[in-house]
Amino acid sequence: MTGISSVNLGRLSMNMHRSSTGIEHSTRRLMNSGSAAESMRESGDGGGLSMASRLGAENRTKSKLASSMQNAVSYIQMQEAGLKKAHQLYERMSLLASQAIDPLLSDSDRSILSTEFETLRQDSLDIRADTYQGKILYDDIAAYVKKDVDFGAGLAETTPKTYENFSGNTDAWEVTKDVKFTSGIMTIDVNGGTSGERYILKQGSLIIFDTGDNWDTAGNAKKFDFDRFIVEYGPGQNTTFQFVPLSDGNSSQTDLDGADNIKGNDDDETVPTDSNFDNKSYYLANLGLADDGSPSGMDSKTGTKFTNQGQVLTTPANNETTSLTLRIESTSLFQIAANYSVPSIPSNYITLGNSSNDSVTLDPVGIGLMQNVSISTAGEAASAVVSLTKEIEGIGAQMATIGANMSKLEIAGERLSNQVYLSEMGISRLTSNILADESTQMAKEQIRLQSSQALMAQAFSLSENILNTLL
Repeated sequence: MTGISSVNLGRLSMNMHRSSTGIEHSTRRLMNSGSAAESMRESGDGGGLSMASRLGAENRTKSKLASSMQNAVSYIQMQEAGLKKAHQLYERMSLLASQAIDPLLSDSDRSILSTEFETLRQDSLDIRADTYQGKILYDDIAAYVKKDVDFGAGLAETTPKTYENFSGNTDAWEVTKDVKFTSGIMTIDVNGGTSGERYILKQGSLIIFDTGDNWDTAGNAKKFDFDRFIVEYGPGQNTTFQFVPLSDGNSSQTDLDGADNIKGNDDDETVPTDSNFDNKSYYLANLGLADDGSPSGMDSKTGTKFTNQGQVLTTPANNETTSLTLRIESTSLFQIAANYSVPSIPSNYITLGNSSNDSVTLDPVGIGLMQNVSISTAGEAASAVVSLTKEIEGIGAQMATIGANMSKLEIAGERLSNQVYLSEMGISRLTSNILADESTQMAKEQIRLQSSQALMAQAFSLSENILNTLL
């Protein structure tokens, strides 16, 4: 019986399968030609795959950085708009102050000027609290005009109580000051004896530092050593504290306020010099630290900035108020000295990217405080004119900072674009021949498949014709 040779049929079938597989492979590579990594993976090129993956990852990172830079441009534009508004307010306030210098101005006219002046002053203060996407726009410490602030030092149980027996037999003392800044450094020296006190620092109503109940020291409040906390706070950053063990002090009675209980008079006493850390066992327990074997028991922690440690807790500050309150809760004797200082370095630096992808750091911008400025009298109006002249000059300095920040972004953005372009060119070179090669290969496989299909069809047709003739 005449039929198709099984050997030839198998050979044709194998050729058709090989051609189909080749077409499928070429199709897949053509579909992945837009992805260098996938193309390299399909081709089995390990070196090309590694390079394509690395370049692709770098470009994705740089694309995200480019988006961050665009947000930074908007951030700077918001800062600029706020400064321009502040400049307009200061110009108008300066004009009002100039008019109020006249000592012959009637009370009614002065009242009208003062009312508008105060409204404008408050508007200028409100600008300082502006944010962009939750990020504060202005840093008080970066302001051109700064003023020293004395928070005060010296507080004891003889000071009039703010709250008496507010919790059982516990009394509370509070001292509140407008420190003019939303960030700062508070140094607090405390000595409460073994009964223990609670020392709290509040920004407005927000507790930003709290020693917890029963921060105790050796002996009583008039003997042995003080403990020192250095609290550093500011909006947009964690509140931290350093603990400084103090050794001066001994078993003798020492009253910092003197017999008259008024700090600053000649009868104030000083803490005697001593090298023993009398409070060591107390502060190590309160802080939850192990004795490191040094004289203080914690020399290894010198300069460490804690957030939460042992029983001491902190909370980040905000930019809503410049009011600070020091609160002491006690049932017995205590002595405390607290001093506020303005940080010398602004904290609101913004860094985009990192050292591996060309980072950009934007310098902080600040707006003047304009605190305690009034035109209620001719003398105050004259002082206000001087203050406003400095603030207007400060706006110019801050605008220069904004210009410098914008230039940094423009240069970095152009450099980033060039880097992305060069990376894309590198990826393109890796895949430039894939489209042409695979298109050609696909055409060849299609021709082979069609030829095999035609041969098989012819074979079956010929076999059928011969069979029909014989029958």
